[in-house]
Amino acid sequence: MKDINNIIAVDDKTIINSMERVFKEELTEMEEELKILYAKYDVNNSKLVLDKVSAGIYIGEEILKDLEDMEYFEENIEKLRAYLRDLAMKKI
Repeated sequence: MKDINNIIAVDDKTIINSMERVFKEELTEMEEELKILYAKYDVNNSKLVLDKVSAGIYIGEEILKDLEDMEYFEENIEKLRAYLRDLAMKKI
């Protein structure tokens, strides 16, 4: 029962700061992975890669996997940024 009381005693500020730190770390990791993929194809967004795939410039399973990863990172980076904005508002 003592452990539950310790968890309940954690204030909102501590939780928000912990969430913020985790989101920032995840955001940094995803941005780095995305940067590597962009550099691999000399683009700055997945739409440009999709255009090159559609034009037949790039073909193969690897490019499709990389494109899928880019789209995943782009979507989740935006979500993490939104979460961080929300957390910033809660800190006010």
